[in-house]
Order: sequence, then C-alpha cells, then structure tokens
Amino acid sequence: MVLLTSVDYNILKKQIYIDMDDVVSKTTDTYADIVEREFGKQVLFEQILTFDLRASFDLTENEFHYFFDLIHQPDHLFGFEPVEGSVETIVEWTHAGHCIEIVTGRPTSALEVSLEWLEKHGVPFDSFTMVDKYNRPGNDPAIAISKEELRRRTYDLAVEDSREMALFLAHTMGVSVALYDRPWNGQPINHEQVVRCASWQDIGEQLAWAGQTPV
Repeated sequence: MVLLTSVDYNILKKQIYIDMDDVVSKTTDTYADIVEREFGKQVLFEQILTFDLRASFDLTENEFHYFFDLIHQPDHLFGFEPVEGSVETIVEWTHAGHCIEIVTGRPTSALEVSLEWLEKHGVPFDSFTMVDKYNRPGNDPAIAISKEELRRRTYDLAVEDSREMALFLAHTMGVSVALYDRPWNGQPINHEQVVRCASWQDIGEQLAWAGQTPV
C-alpha cells in the first residue's frame, strides 16, 4: 500500500468547474410541459436541438420573454430533481479532496433559490459563481462575473452541457471538458480536450484526464 503525504495529496487535488442546469439539476426536462400548457405547442425533449429556446419551441419574441420569466420563477427552479448520478459523484469528488465550483449562467435573480436547491439536495461545493455566459439583459454585475473574468480562472476539469461554453473552456482557457450529451449540443466538436459523456458515470471517468483521484 502506498501512503500519500500531504504534499502528494495537494498535487492530486483538482479544481473542478460544474455547470448547474441540465448537468446537476433536471431543467430542460420541465420545459415541454410548460410550452404545451402555455402555447399549445408539443415539442419532445429529443427535439430541442438548439440552445436557442426561441427556435427550439418556435416562440415569438413576446412568447419567449413570458416563457423565460416562467421558467425562472423560484417555485419552478426549486422543484427540479437532480440529474441521475450527479450528487453522488460530486460527493465522491469532495471526499477525495477535490475543489468543487458550481458555475451557472442562470440570471442573477435566481441566486438565492439556486443556493437553497443545492442545500436541499445535499450538493457539496466550495464556491458558487454566476457568470454572464450568454449576455442576458438584467443581470446584476455585482453578482455575475463576465466571461473575460472567468477566463482568468484555472480549472483542471469542467462539466458542461453548452457546446458554446465547452469550446470556450477548452479553446480559450485550455480546460479539459466533459460535455454532457444533450440534444442541443449534438453538433460535432473537433477539440481534443472535449469529450462527450452520456452519463455521470462517464463524467466521473474523465477526471483521469486531470490526474488520478487520491486513494
């Protein structure tokens, strides 16, 4: 048996970026029912082929703004279920000594309910960061950092469902990315530091890119 000293352990400790929606919390799974109820449009989860929800659900500008407000109501956000395997894997990573940073592109108005949801479901994390990933109006600049500010941070592994953010992390920041396979990120990504993952079991295996987990 090999005993790890404190120095060895620190070498193996990793800084891990984890997105929230559709990575830790089941978010987009809830949208089809809302679109059918509010607009009478039937769209299956598998048919959500773009991150642009206006296009995915064929919404007018006014319909989209109404829909966007609905899906970010605290009661709706708080009712999400965790993605299968997400909490268990993050707990394992925390116990292994890795540093977990939840990094979300949610509007800043969702700060409190997001933290409450993480606590409710026992998701451990060392820090929580809101990033203006998609240039959405109305974000509080005192809460959300810019992508340029994010760029100055260092991560060993990132877990994302956004193709755009995966490429930003890999190409611009040099981060190894586990891209959670979703209908809206199905376009090919030709980048050696991005690996498509079908489950949290697959994601857990990608930590090997960033170094071995302490044992």
